[in-house]
Amino acid sequence: MIKDKVYDIVVIGAGPGGIASAIEAKLAGIEKVLVLEKADNHSDMIRKFYKPGKRVDKDWQGKKFEFIGNVTFEECSKEEYLEQMDKKIEEAGVKDKFLYNHHVYAVAKNSDGLFEVGADKEHGVILAKKAIIAIGRMGKPNKPSYRFPPKIRPRLNFNLDKVQPGEKVLVVGGGDTAGEYAYGLVDMDIGCDVTLNYRRPEIVRMNPTNKSILLKYADEGKLKLKLGVDIESVEPYEEEGVTPPKVKVNYKDGTSDIFDRVVYALGGTSPVDFLKNSGIEVNEWGEPKYNPDTMETNVPGLYTIGDVVTSQGSIALAFNHAYLAVQDIAKKLKG
Repeated sequence: MIKDKVYDIVVIGAGPGGIASAIEAKLAGIEKVLVLEKADNHSDMIRKFYKPGKRVDKDWQGKKFEFIGNVTFEECSKEEYLEQMDKKIEEAGVKDKFLYNHHVYAVAKNSDGLFEVGADKEHGVILAKKAIIAIGRMGKPNKPSYRFPPKIRPRLNFNLDKVQPGEKVLVVGGGDTAGEYAYGLVDMDIGCDVTLNYRRPEIVRMNPTNKSILLKYADEGKLKLKLGVDIESVEPYEEEGVTPPKVKVNYKDGTSDIFDRVVYALGGTSPVDFLKNSGIEVNEWGEPKYNPDTMETNVPGLYTIGDVVTSQGSIALAFNHAYLAVQDIAKKLKG
């Protein structure tokens, strides 16, 4: 429920960074805070992309991060992590700060110096003195031009939700999401046979970190790469007792292969568009330019934290970003 005409802080996204922002703001004595989340609960990406029982780690790809703020967590299973977050939100007294099922489509600074946060529900434009963007890296997916036969549509996906242990999976795409899906399936350690297909002969759209991990895993034989060839079509591959049928992927070079599942990561409405529309400058990798000491962007009063800033995927880093941003905001609000 919208309680205030002008909020001190509006946070966009209720992942780790958004949760930590709300708690840090409360501890800093900032009461007029609102967290807007397009999903129906916090930690949506954890809920969607982590298999039951999967370990939630503080660190990422061997990189160590120490907590610098007030919000921490104990490494644990997916379910225990969600319980920890529920408890932290409850104990901090910020549960009423979260507004779910509200997609934010724009953030703009008006002539009064306030941020106009445009949501897609009846609330319309919400005003805030400061805004924190913590939206992660997921966007609405593009679809390929060829037809999806109805019989195999359940096996043609746009995220990892439906992937089952031991499946032979083809990830299609050459951007960061495709890379993260491919090596992410390997990291899940659920016995999947993973291949990444990209139509260009070289991977050029991926940021250096993701590209490095992907190529390393390919060199180590943990996943396969099929580069320089596009897909012509997909069709059902019938096997006795297998329903729905597996997917036969026909490539434009005349080859074909059979997969249990095809996951498309062909881009779409990305955080880059959102950042640019908010007036934030981005680098060649689509990452926002910001002050690493405060997380403030080139737009005064507008902050970016978490996965939208880097591709490092660390929950601890998102918590730390939230602390830095809120500390800076608290100083400026006291003026």
